[in-house]
Amino acid sequence: MKRISSIIKISIIYSLIGLLTILLVLATIELIIFIFRNLFVSNHSLISFGQLMDFFGMFMLILIGIELLDTIKVYLKENVMHVEVVVLVGIIALAKKVVLLKIEDIDGIKVLGMGLLVIALATAYYLIKKAGLMVCHLDDNKRDS
Repeated sequence: MKRISSIIKISIIYSLIGLLTILLVLATIELIIFIFRNLFVSNHSLISFGQLMDFFGMFMLILIGIELLDTIKVYLKENVMHVEVVVLVGIIALAKKVVLLKIEDIDGIKVLGMGLLVIALATAYYLIKKAGLMVCHLDDNKRDS
């Protein structure tokens, strides 16, 4: 039963790696097309602020995907979750949201909530670095040793 569970888990992980790789390739192609269309085909000489924000959003989304892909690969290879990387992915995702945020479109409570999230993630990252807790072993056999 444990072997079947392990095979299913590995199959799911390989599927996630494959799907995420396909998504990252498609997102990169879309980013290239977006840049080409806006820089070379556009009637303006420069990129507009809205287009620049869209560019940064797409770019940061690809970076988040790359970090997630690396995390999944490490988990598959070593059966450990890199806590630092998971928190960094959260920080990058939140930074993406903050960069693309139109402050005039949201209320104060959401701004406060995002500020608290920034503080919480920064504190978590600091404490992880200070404690030296870089990985979380997910295998029962490694916990006992």
